[in-house]
Amino acid sequence: MAKIERTTVGEKVSSYVESREKILITILVVLVVAIVSYVVCVSAISKSNEKGLAALDAIEYSLTMNSSDLSEEDLEARRAVAIANLQPYVAKSRVVGVRANLLAGEISYSKKDYQASAKYYFTAAEKDKKAYTAPIAYFNAGVSFENVEDFENAEKCYKAASESPDFLSAAHAYFSLGRVRESMGNVEGAIEAYKALNDKSPDSSWGNLAKSRLIALENN
Repeated sequence: MAKIERTTVGEKVSSYVESREKILITILVVLVVAIVSYVVCVSAISKSNEKGLAALDAIEYSLTMNSSDLSEEDLEARRAVAIANLQPYVAKSRVVGVRANLLAGEISYSKKDYQASAKYYFTAAEKDKKAYTAPIAYFNAGVSFENVEDFENAEKCYKAASESPDFLSAAHAYFSLGRVRESMGNVEGAIEAYKALNDKSPDSSWGNLAKSRLIALENN
């Protein structure tokens, strides 16, 4: 009777590795290259962000340095220079693009250039919708759009801001949403916004205002 030899687990593994050695080496090389590429990419992005943020700091410092001593004419000249210097950065992605657009929005709003501030604030929000700055940017965009009576876009921005779970001024955004819908003649939509505000923040000052608007609209 022929003797059956047992093959150990170690022998099986060794045999498997030997038979697929080239494939495993190729996979290993690909993984190493991918990891190295990722590290290089992250490092490059980090350095780019640092450089961009430093440039934005310099622009903001030049804008605000001793600004309390300046005339309105001088302030306007500084704002114009700052907006011009921000242009290479407002098109960038990630944190640099977000911050550049927020700063450009703030400057434009102070100049009462609400068309421009709406564009910059909205772009800042859209560049990173998960950032803590997104609902702030949406709300400010809504205010800017409302100032130029673009109620449709103001409504969209207020709605986006009000629905953000981390936005501390969500109650204000809800009330603004209802108010803009009233301006658009959308009474049902306004009532919906006021009721949502009343459900979420019934005891806030905005909630109390919402109650008064609900009474006025529902009794009309």
